[in-house]
Amino acid sequence: MSAPAQLPPDIASFTGRTQELATLSEPAAVTVISGPPGCGKSALAVHGARAINYQTSLYVDLRGFGGAEPREPADVLRLLLESLGVTPDRMPADIDGRQALWRGETADRRLLLLLDNARDDDQVLPLLPTGAETRTIVTSRRRLTGLVAAVGARPIALDGLPEAEAIELFQRRVGTLAATSAVDIVRACGGLPLAVTLAAARVRTSGHPLAALAALTAELRRPSRRLEALDDLRAVFSWSYHGLSPEAARLFRLLGLVAAPDIALAAASALIGRPPAETNRLLRELTETALLAEPSPGRFHLQDLLRAYAGELARRHDPSPERRAALTRLLDHYTHTAYQADLVLNPSRAPIPMTLGEPADDARPSPLGDMKAALTWLTGERETLLAAVRQARDEGLDTQAWQLSWALDSFLNEERRWDDEGAAWAVALDAATTLADGPALAYAYSFLAVADARRQRFAEAQLHMSRALGLVEEAGDVAGTAECRFILSYLWWLQGDQQRALAEAETSLELFGSLGDAIWEGKAALAVGWYHAQRGDNRTALPYFNRAVTLQRAAGDRENESVTRDSLGLLHLVTGEHDEAARQFEEGLRLSRRTGNPAVEAQILGHLGDLYETLGDQETAGERWREAYEILADLGHPQAAAVRGKLTPVSKPDAPGIRSHRLRRGLSQEDLAERTGLSVRTIRNLESGRGGRPRPETARLLADAFGLEGDERERFHLELSG
Repeated sequence: MSAPAQLPPDIASFTGRTQELATLSEPAAVTVISGPPGCGKSALAVHGARAINYQTSLYVDLRGFGGAEPREPADVLRLLLESLGVTPDRMPADIDGRQALWRGETADRRLLLLLDNARDDDQVLPLLPTGAETRTIVTSRRRLTGLVAAVGARPIALDGLPEAEAIELFQRRVGTLAATSAVDIVRACGGLPLAVTLAAARVRTSGHPLAALAALTAELRRPSRRLEALDDLRAVFSWSYHGLSPEAARLFRLLGLVAAPDIALAAASALIGRPPAETNRLLRELTETALLAEPSPGRFHLQDLLRAYAGELARRHDPSPERRAALTRLLDHYTHTAYQADLVLNPSRAPIPMTLGEPADDARPSPLGDMKAALTWLTGERETLLAAVRQARDEGLDTQAWQLSWALDSFLNEERRWDDEGAAWAVALDAATTLADGPALAYAYSFLAVADARRQRFAEAQLHMSRALGLVEEAGDVAGTAECRFILSYLWWLQGDQQRALAEAETSLELFGSLGDAIWEGKAALAVGWYHAQRGDNRTALPYFNRAVTLQRAAGDRENESVTRDSLGLLHLVTGEHDEAARQFEEGLRLSRRTGNPAVEAQILGHLGDLYETLGDQETAGERWREAYEILADLGHPQAAAVRGKLTPVSKPDAPGIRSHRLRRGLSQEDLAERTGLSVRTIRNLESGRGGRPRPETARLLADAFGLEGDERERFHLELSG
């Protein structure tokens, strides 16, 4: 894995701060840059960090200020550990475990960490690496004196730029103009780089820079306006805002209503209710005037002060129904797109209980035709979507809050982001309570219980599950009761109580059987079989697996059947029935490809690799693992790293045995007997080693039957001859 280099781009027009940069260049384990909003803390930190030039550099916006939810230390530790290559299966569930792993991973690394926009000392302290070769730079509006006291952090306090440096920044942005006018403007900006940059952008983009400069200077000469400009950044912001076209100004105001600081083009198009091409033009106008940044292609960021200003303007100038309509379009865009992504990611999932209606006009959900597109969109929008869940609830759009939580569940579970999953379902629970929707309330309780159990919060999980079960039983909902029992079996299993897990699964199976719901009965039969297999009782498990296959085939449930075939293959692999294991894996592979589920396809390919490894055929095992890895890596799937770990190079792979060659070609012992003219008993003995070394003519017959040529044929003969 290459060393991560996550620092944001440097600012080409960075100016001044000579003394602060010199201080940053001196070795120190932790440096805290503090100062008021707009003074250039982040720009200094990035510029200084790039000058330090560590090969491994990590960056996290802690979102301590600006309206978005501040990041919790546990979530930040997860991001940092993932950046260093820690796979989901190695990720501790609790903050103490993540902190210990983080310190271990950074103990011997030469690493630079930039923690931007910190809220307070408590947010930062758990994130500090302890290695001798690590450096951490923190920015915050607060001085973080606790951090200075606790770890001896070196403080750098910023204010506005000195006047000469502020004038230089302004002139570098617009070109050399009248010095006296530049002085008036930078003084009005208080020397704050953000304000100076906005003022320069207004002049530069006006088309008549000298006239624009004169207008700004004249405005500042009026005492009331000058006083406002010196004391309040609103005046500086207004210089850029009032130069916008009406539609760009409207988009800017609406962006101030969005909870997340970042937005993609498609979402911005939904927010304003305009086609993407027109929206893109308006976004370009905002970036050209420095009111909006584009940190990555097609993704736009509104600085926290500007977002607050835009929100004020929206509440002042846009009627409440229009603001509500804009947020509804945006949330419908997110909800319907996330729902499409979930259908691709988990096609066998039961339909959403709270059915989606038609999206609002101009919401324009994004089409996601395959799993790669779905995973890419969900990964890129994860934080924005979680912010949208909270905003929907805060705005009283409870239906969207519940539906969006439901649509995100498969993805968050697959990614093992159980803190996010729990947070989303907690919001959905509040929304369902307000809606007084019994089924939605029961569903939220049960899935919040699952998220709690995955985080080992078993007392809370059992409390939530008992409430869900009470609701469905009180309503006489047999299907809901069966599903709750199904979930409860999983909760008991997570707690290590195998007997109760099996009993609840059996109850669920009985209830679904009484309803004649073949799909859910098949799922429950698979669960019962799986619990028996996990207890080592493979003989008892087998009939339940077979029952599940029968039900799924009858219902046309190919998605779940492919998963059951995979489970059957694993069972036969464990019991040493390699032919039957191969048959089940191959059938599951065929079904997964037919239904277009690459994640399940990769899972089965990985298990086929395990089968061939068991048979001593390392070469074929490597081929199957590589196929699995390439699919998962292409999807950006979290399990890709685990499969890649199996792909250790083998300098001289063992030649595949007779059984391995036969299974690779999908042949039974009877098929091979027919091709070679040998008896089934002879082939069975040769495969088990009881037949001794085959005679040369027997080896030739086998090689012909397998279609071996060249080096592969020679290797085969050498292996058989010993």
